Amino acid sequence: MRRASLRFLQDILKAPSPSGYEQPAQAVVRAYASEFADDVRTDVHGNVIASLNASGAPRIMFAGHVDQIGFITQHIDDKGFISFRGIGGHDVAVLLGQRVSVWTKGGPVQGVIARKAIHVLTGDERGKVPEMHDLWVDIGAKSKDEAAGIVNIGDPITFELGFGELRNGLAHAPGMDDKVGVWVSIEALRLLDGKTFDASVFAVSTVQEEIGLRGAHTSAFGIEPLAAIAVD
Repeated sequence: MRRASLRFLQDILKAPSPSGYEQPAQAVVRAYASEFADDVRTDVHGNVIASLNASGAPRIMFAGHVDQIGFITQHIDDKGFISFRGIGGHDVAVLLGQRVSVWTKGGPVQGVIARKAIHVLTGDERGKVPEMHDLWVDIGAKSKDEAAGIVNIGDPITFELGFGELRNGLAHAPGMDDKVGVWVSIEALRLLDGKTFDASVFAVSTVQEEIGLRGAHTSAFGIEPLAAIAVD
């Protein structure tokens, strides 16, 4: 893979973008696409739209969603533990023990998802998957005042972000769904740069897919393509 293209994929995977809070990742998309697109704009919904030959016909749209599942801070208890609710759909069974980042105004704060220790769980509690309201994020704070001095209600939370390589040319990252789709869409536009064609081509990094395909709907209405290709 071209080194700059791999770096673009890594950069968007490392940028936080839970649904409704996509702008850090969208800033990465805008900067990269601006190197080759004729025009790059952000619509009122937050979708980033890059285009080549925008006055041509027919109009073709590639799209991938940049948002990822995450959480939102809901409550801080007297011990400094943070209750949260999900953004998008989660398998609660895999949450316990996950390392997370709370994205505060002062920057990311590291934490871990926890629940009551196993030796104080009842028999019934041990035998069933916990509900999300049974879990909390522990950032190491000793009190509510300490935690509240760092974290605000409404701060978004993501799994600990990063990019890891596996055997046989594979990789892993929490935001693969669907930042790989964004990468494919933007890279397709880059590969068309400098070529002659009649169509107008739009590559869109959409928002809020995990909570209802919202950005894909609004961007498609704005562009009005003859054909739209969603990479998911």
